[in-house]
Amino acid sequence: MKQRERRSVAVLLSGGIDSSACVDFYASQALEVHPLFVDYGQPASRAELQSAIAICRFYEISLQKVALSGPKIPPFGEIFGRNLMLLSVALLNTGLSPSLIALGIHAGTRYFDCTPTFFRLCNQIMEGYSDGRTRIAAPFLRMDKAKVWAYCAQNKVPVHLTWSCEASSAKPCRKCLSCKDKESLLACA
Repeated sequence: MKQRERRSVAVLLSGGIDSSACVDFYASQALEVHPLFVDYGQPASRAELQSAIAICRFYEISLQKVALSGPKIPPFGEIFGRNLMLLSVALLNTGLSPSLIALGIHAGTRYFDCTPTFFRLCNQIMEGYSDGRTRIAAPFLRMDKAKVWAYCAQNKVPVHLTWSCEASSAKPCRKCLSCKDKESLLACA
């Protein structure tokens, strides 16, 4: 009899707190985690990649990298279409294996691509492309950043290895939303 295959998930890993928590979430469920880092020309891509590599070393998993060129990316703030693009790249890159693509979006932001509506619509698109064989997952969709942070503390996610600045790979700018979020979370810890 053929041995049952271990279930797997592709996780979009930016090297930040939320996507690192997502890696931990699926690793703790004994799923085979396939992290995917996408360099789309974001200002902090070098630091994000280094953090993603460090997270993968911590969890003893291999990182796959994809580089895109051409998109016009603002220095910080909302990048319209970012999560849709990342999901599309993951589908292009993984095909229908694994059948689950996860991202670390969470509640509490004004960004459309972090809402239940976005999640539902993208799942319809993924299922349409794959005849229902591929879907997306967002385990923190209904949690705000503080709850994701609490998840990280409770589960010993190595947040010290993550990168949270949108504007720079050299040092945190302390001005962008990601820097401000991390500073306030560290102050509360």
